[in-house]
Amino acid sequence: MRRHATLVLLLAGGLSLLLALGGCDSLSSYNENPNQASSANPNNLLSNAQRYISEEVFGGTRTMRRANVWAQYTTQNFYPSESRYSPVDYAWGGIYNRLNDLRAAKKIARERPNTVRNQDNFQAVATIMQVWAFQILTDAYGDIPFFGQALQGRENRSPSYTSQSEIYPVLVDSLNTALSRISVDGEGPSGDLVNGGDMRMWKRFANGLKMRIGLRAYDAAGSGSWAEQAVTSANGKALQSNDDNVYFQFGTSSDHRNSYYVNREVDFRDDFDGSERFIEFLKSGYGSADPRLDAYFEQTSNSNRPCEDGSGEYKGFPFAQEQGSAQSLYGANPTCVFSRPEAWFPNGPSGNGDAFAPMMYYDEVLLTKAWAAEKGLISGNPQQLIAQAIRASVGFYASQTDADISASGSATQGYISAVQSEFSSAPMQVIGEQRYISFYMHNIQGWSTWRRFDFEGVLGSPVGGVAGGFDAYAPLRVDYPDSEYNLNERNVRSAAENMCGGVEQEDEACQMWWDMEGPPSDAHAN
Repeated sequence: MRRHATLVLLLAGGLSLLLALGGCDSLSSYNENPNQASSANPNNLLSNAQRYISEEVFGGTRTMRRANVWAQYTTQNFYPSESRYSPVDYAWGGIYNRLNDLRAAKKIARERPNTVRNQDNFQAVATIMQVWAFQILTDAYGDIPFFGQALQGRENRSPSYTSQSEIYPVLVDSLNTALSRISVDGEGPSGDLVNGGDMRMWKRFANGLKMRIGLRAYDAAGSGSWAEQAVTSANGKALQSNDDNVYFQFGTSSDHRNSYYVNREVDFRDDFDGSERFIEFLKSGYGSADPRLDAYFEQTSNSNRPCEDGSGEYKGFPFAQEQGSAQSLYGANPTCVFSRPEAWFPNGPSGNGDAFAPMMYYDEVLLTKAWAAEKGLISGNPQQLIAQAIRASVGFYASQTDADISASGSATQGYISAVQSEFSSAPMQVIGEQRYISFYMHNIQGWSTWRRFDFEGVLGSPVGGVAGGFDAYAPLRVDYPDSEYNLNERNVRSAAENMCGGVEQEDEACQMWWDMEGPPSDAHAN
């Protein structure tokens, strides 16, 4: 596994709070601030942003208590209120503070060009990071502060909001600007903790983001739109193999390991188990066990969790029981009775917290191509592309060789055949399900996939009922934080009106602009 620039490049988080927020290159003319601090090292600011945005979206709270339970991959086993969607909240200020770092880094690099090794490549990397983070924000909340005054930090605490339908094409425009600046033979930023300054990787990642954005917006934007062009123009230019997988890797020191590792291995908590419905879907959803099951979850008799007579099976905890029932079930059984997420996810390759925070993996690109081929946007055989995607995902997570995966009669080949047999009758259901499976532990991407594809029969109501008081069995968005109503009431109320029809309707049932069909027909809470 690759390691890049050292994590000691990171600045203390306090500095970022002094710098004005910034957006993508397309927005820079709106956001110049002559009073902004300009003495920081832009490479350190880039490192700071990469590390702390990764913690915001991957750490123990945002993944294990938010994104994973919204997608129903995992569940809490003793304090299940968050698995029952109480509360539904997400990163806001933390991500905006790091977008602040990125804009400041770009500005300082322009003003002091001798601080970076290659100006164009530095600006491109910072912009691509901004696009990745902004899409996560808008996919959680919908309309968000984005243009002009929205990105002035302490200079303006009451920015206006921009609609998601306006944000999405600007993200693609910004990626195109970044791509036009990249020199793959030039030096990348010295502070790049994601790709180690490898500009070929950044170019492929940017094209992969164009495909992700285009797929998500396609139904809303329409055939022949900028969304279709984003996919078709990036086709063949995105990630080419698992060697191109993009992730932030945490460090092993107490300052830089990920917070899920701290929860599980340092504080010795046992808060999270695999969701029974997700594990059962992996075991038999296609009539054949998913070969990633062992890579995703521990067996009940895993040697790291000994029990007297473990069966070596995979057993999920009922998803989101009421607290009394959950605690009774948990207390009546030894820890090893239910399958926890595989230790690799928090522990990382070393076992000491250097986990991966996924940003984009090759199998996603292949599944996007399968979707585009099925839509007739690009050439290719969708079923073959799905098979390639499964092989790529199994190869990465289960560490199987190509020969093992492709061998006649192998478990992976049997699973691929089972998936393909269902494709002809329900192609979008299958593509949605496969994207969902592959996005396990990928921040909000699995949840967003369920909202985008509206596939049925996998997610369901919390066993203990929805505690958050909304109708659907999973949230469709995140409410704006109370801080916005306290500091920016007029503009957040306007955004709630634009998105949801009013503050009273500004809740978890209000849909994204790109969520054209709404939740699937079976998505009603019991």
